[in-house]
Amino acid sequence: MNALSSYRPLTEWERGVILRLLSECPFAGRDELLAQVDAVAARPIDEDGSIGLQCSCDVKAAVTARIPVEAEAQDRDGMTIHYLLHVLDGTMSELEVYKDDSSRVVGHPQPEDLKVMNAS
Repeated sequence: MNALSSYRPLTEWERGVILRLLSECPFAGRDELLAQVDAVAARPIDEDGSIGLQCSCDVKAAVTARIPVEAEAQDRDGMTIHYLLHVLDGTMSELEVYKDDSSRVVGHPQPEDLKVMNAS
């Protein structure tokens, strides 16, 4: 994947994952991050679905940790996939995706199938 890929609108699935992460567990800065969703663009980082995020709004979230929320789900091969939302300087900066065994993701779950938890 080209690391210099330009930013593009979120896909429906990416948006669904981010909204799922922001709607399940209350945490400091959550409402501000929700307000950023419509102003976020993405660029692919890796083949597993990690994306860099760029926010074009002035709303800042006072989160207490770089990764305030995360989720997990089981891949088709039985391994756990993790989804971590990174926040830098009050804005979403990355959706990190990885598996416990570092293998490639076989099939992403639907956003509603993610088990969401506070990371901080």
